[in-house]
Amino acid sequence: MTHELWLVKGSTMTNITPLVGTIMWRSNIDELGDEITFDVAFNDTKFFPKNPCDIGDIIVLKNGSEITRGIIVEESRNGISPVQYTAYDYTFYLNKSSAVYQFNKMPADACIKKILDDFGVPIGKITAMPKVINKIYNNKVVSEIIKDILDIAGKKLFMEMDKGKLNIAKRGDIVIKANFSLYTGDKKKDATLAISNPSHKRSIADMINSIQVVGNNDKVVLEKSDSAMVSKYGKLQKVITLDQEEKKSAAVMAQEELDEFSKIVHDISLELIGDDHVRAGRVFEIEEPFTKISGKYLISDVTHTLSDGHHKMSMNLEVM
Repeated sequence: MTHELWLVKGSTMTNITPLVGTIMWRSNIDELGDEITFDVAFNDTKFFPKNPCDIGDIIVLKNGSEITRGIIVEESRNGISPVQYTAYDYTFYLNKSSAVYQFNKMPADACIKKILDDFGVPIGKITAMPKVINKIYNNKVVSEIIKDILDIAGKKLFMEMDKGKLNIAKRGDIVIKANFSLYTGDKKKDATLAISNPSHKRSIADMINSIQVVGNNDKVVLEKSDSAMVSKYGKLQKVITLDQEEKKSAAVMAQEELDEFSKIVHDISLELIGDDHVRAGRVFEIEEPFTKISGKYLISDVTHTLSDGHHKMSMNLEVM
């Protein structure tokens, strides 16, 4: 199969692939929503095909099945150069809107479903989140409200749009191996056999392995350390203030900080032949002996580039 870009206007779908040059799409685990950019050929000669794209139109990227879709939100014209377009998936409305919500003893997943219904975002599969939410959000960005609810739910979750619907799943649930074919009918090959520019950097520069929790009177309430990390790397301490509004115990707050910061930070990046299934939030299996990238890693960011029929991707990985 080959990649195709379709334009949707109402009930009409038009294959605009012949007019399109480079297509790029990216996802990031810290951002809600995918970004798609593409350019459309432009020429002022009499019989050159008319550009059918406009702001507000829907575009759908396919390769047999749908990869992603988005709303065109930006158009850039420069003389007779190709017209540049930027589109975002339906979570664009959540990122650009503010709202007021008051949740009283409502399960986290029910809260999120209500928000998505209110903003017309189609709902796919959302993992159960029974944690009860008791909180008022006053004039907050809607996507930030959802992220806060996910944090309160206490699970490592990620969001992604799939075939126009928003899914929320546990990190680690979707494990993928990237494959590619050189031509139609070719046997699939492991994309990790064609890695370029692998990079693996390790650092303890931002490590925190000891936490002091202080109360409103600035007195130390609790001190908690990761003894193994302190023994190996020395004591790296941070002071945090007990937040009464969060209703978390000092021990819970300290442990959350240690879980996040008492570790070696890995900065991993690589480029390889593209696979449509590679998206931020999913888990990628790899063996790269030179940089010692080995095992399963969380995809934190990935950018796909489709140009002249060649599909490439660059990604950043995190240790799980």
